[in-house]
Amino acid sequence: MFDPPSRRNVLASLGAGAAVVAGTAAAQAFQRSPASRAPALHSLPDRMRGLNLELSPGSLAPSIARELAGWGVNTVRVNFSTDLASGTAPDKRVVQPSRADPLAPYRTNIAMLKVFTAECARLGVGVMLSASGIFGRDTVNLDDSTGASFRAGVGGSLMRFWSAMARELRDDPAIFAYDVFNEPNYTFRREEDGAVWYDELMPEAIRSIRAVNPSIWLVVMPWPWGFATRYSTMPLIDDPAILYSFHNYTPHNYTHQGVGAIPRGARYPGSIREYDSEPARRWDRLALAASMQPAFDFARQHNVRMIASEFGVARWAPGGDRWIADMLSIFEENDADWLFHTYNTWNGWNPSFGPTAPETATHPTLYGGYDSAAHRTLRRYWSRNSAR
Repeated sequence: MFDPPSRRNVLASLGAGAAVVAGTAAAQAFQRSPASRAPALHSLPDRMRGLNLELSPGSLAPSIARELAGWGVNTVRVNFSTDLASGTAPDKRVVQPSRADPLAPYRTNIAMLKVFTAECARLGVGVMLSASGIFGRDTVNLDDSTGASFRAGVGGSLMRFWSAMARELRDDPAIFAYDVFNEPNYTFRREEDGAVWYDELMPEAIRSIRAVNPSIWLVVMPWPWGFATRYSTMPLIDDPAILYSFHNYTPHNYTHQGVGAIPRGARYPGSIREYDSEPARRWDRLALAASMQPAFDFARQHNVRMIASEFGVARWAPGGDRWIADMLSIFEENDADWLFHTYNTWNGWNPSFGPTAPETATHPTLYGGYDSAAHRTLRRYWSRNSAR
């Protein structure tokens, strides 16, 4: 395990915008406007309650923004990828980034994004842009626990992406935050610590963005995969416009049942193996809350804002409506922002499709026509945004 104080010393040498600090004084800076740079471009709502959108042809149509606003959603997180990865590339071929156009692999999606954010701005829906399927990520060897493959496949590409995107989107009226990298990970060995991410790529990505945009909110999550339990080793970033996040799909074998080779049938609440390698144990609201407690403790200790930026369950999972209701009540109880995953692209996560509805990769609307208990619960919580 990499020693957290050592990581602090390494990052502290990198200067403002990419340093780890100890103590509550620096953490209080989150509450202030970053006057040392420029006024914050966007104020945040009291609570961000929203959802994620993935990219596919038509997935960011203006009508989708109107559907979100009609539900009361105040924040949407867009998992941004190359045109090829999201199926929007006109000729289905690999396009290389170049010095002349470092955003060449993303041009179709950028055009789609700008139309979408213009409508979001009109409707008052904030957009968080996440670097997800960036160029080169598909080359990372997840059996390489040294991080060398991760560094080679993602390192330069991530910096070029953010330097160019920060310039391209600096004046976008709806985008209030950049999520630095979605689910950082470079090995399936979960016991290994992510020094390459914490010590090298995360601070360098923050510097790349801050060189162009000194005041936009930045979102960071722990290595690996954004697990909430890893907030025990997550550094505190010395930057006045940082939001912290995590993803939670626990227990994994339950929420992902029917995805890939994971069998269906696990019921919540109940005795469930989180992963095949682990023994079955009781999963209920108390267990869900315990799985996220390190993130909530980190937020309270450092007086920072915490976002559950992804959580979701396969729509056919028995007890999924109860799982969603328990998760939402835990977030609200702990003053955490939250973004559900998801209503678009593959409809396996979409609770507005019935449990036996055919699977489909795309759908012209977010709403699938089935007014499930889980969908009603999400709508009820989203309605709190407009009530404030």
